[in-house]
Amino acid sequence: MLPEIESVLFIRLSSVGDIVLTEPAVAAVREALPDARIGFAVKAAFRELVSSNPDISRVHTLDQGGLRSLVEDVRSERYSAVVDLHRNVRTARIVRSSGIPTSTAYVKRERSDTVRVRLLHRPFRASRLLVRRYLDALVPLGIDAETRPPRLHVAPADASAAAALLDEFGAVRGEFAVIVPGSVWPTKRWPADRFARLASGLVSQLGLRVLLVGAGGERELCETVERDAGEGVVNLAGRTSLGETAAVISTARLFVGNDSGPTHMAVALGVPAVAIFGPTDPGQFDFSGHALVYRDLACSACSFYGGERCPLGHWDCMAGIEPAEVLRAASTLLDTGPVEGAGRRDGLGATGRTG
Repeated sequence: MLPEIESVLFIRLSSVGDIVLTEPAVAAVREALPDARIGFAVKAAFRELVSSNPDISRVHTLDQGGLRSLVEDVRSERYSAVVDLHRNVRTARIVRSSGIPTSTAYVKRERSDTVRVRLLHRPFRASRLLVRRYLDALVPLGIDAETRPPRLHVAPADASAAAALLDEFGAVRGEFAVIVPGSVWPTKRWPADRFARLASGLVSQLGLRVLLVGAGGERELCETVERDAGEGVVNLAGRTSLGETAAVISTARLFVGNDSGPTHMAVALGVPAVAIFGPTDPGQFDFSGHALVYRDLACSACSFYGGERCPLGHWDCMAGIEPAEVLRAASTLLDTGPVEGAGRRDGLGATGRTG
């Protein structure tokens, strides 16, 4: 099919981490079709995650104009092929209405996984990396690419805005840690008091300032962490756009976060990251060269995405993780030097895992 494909549209409407992890697929198409036009359809709120990627020629946004406006915009580009990396009812409608002659989509998971987790309430164990699933969606187009780590590109304007913000608080590049204590689902949020104790340890034991980053709705959470942690901790929640958040993270010495979008951003930026997982399976992601804190209980992972409360009522997967354990993982990670392979094309570093 390659000689017939002059342009490709990717669709991944949300959310942060899922969009970040599409980059290897975009890069694979660019390498296979260096002269092709590559478009990307995404919700307007997440545009900044792809708009600075030099491999992408055009970004189509789902905004207040609604689905019809997005479809009209896509149709005007007359793409040769569309790759649906979201695969739900809405994106299926976009594909059907776009008039694009060739389409392919990724496989979210095996049907047996859905039965096992949602009906039988048994733990989920991912059979493949999410990045690999995205790349496999390109095979019908004649593109069989090797698994590679994602990269995230920072726009110059976002870098400048982040630099000004860091100057305001006297934060020096490479001498601070970023902590993102939030996550969409409550069961994926390590407790605020644990983050506060961790932040205090990063300041007192590792000599790092700590910047708390999050959306505007997470400002109260970050205020709690800042208050309980003490000196050396600054709350920046609600102060940065998504692109500026990436820019701030890119200049950090260390990142710590839950199973959330910013954690995948840190990995894609090549910043040493400590990922704290509980109800979801970290086996979906490659944390080579980084540190993973995960208890791997008999009941884990109990969910594909997280939830409002622990199904068994104890929440041991997160409540059982102590700040000292995360601090130890961070210290060990920093002692190993630069992250190998993260955000690069030439290999993967050694896996860091605790718990």
